[in-house]
Amino acid sequence: MPRSASLIVLALISLVAFPGIAGAAKNGTYVGKDGGKVKVVLKINNNRVVSFKGNPAGTCYGLGYTLVAFKYPSVAQRPGASSKIKRNGVFTAVFKGSKYVSFKDDQRTLTGKVKGNRISGRMLVSGLCQVDQKFTATRR
Repeated sequence: MPRSASLIVLALISLVAFPGIAGAAKNGTYVGKDGGKVKVVLKINNNRVVSFKGNPAGTCYGLGYTLVAFKYPSVAQRPGASSKIKRNGVFTAVFKGSKYVSFKDDQRTLTGKVKGNRISGRMLVSGLCQVDQKFTATRR
């Protein structure tokens, strides 16, 4: 077998054997629900999470139980902020939701894992509001 054919066969075998290395997350919009059955929308472009919207249920100081706006990138971030998706499909974004509140009073963390056309993840908010909500979404 010629050398170039051997290299092509080896490359194809590695794609099948190690799919996490071979493929990036698929571009598009992923829609799903969180644990409280509230809609979430996540967008991926060029192996980066470019936006996320959700309204997880939590408790806020002075308000009690309520839905908390969870938007990434937030107004407190530079326009166009995004989170890189690692080779294994995992991503994390830590940010604050409001530019008028300190980071210790409004820390938000979006974590997740892309696997094929599905994403599973978690929204965490700490500070004046407390949220810990899981979500799942599929590519549309």
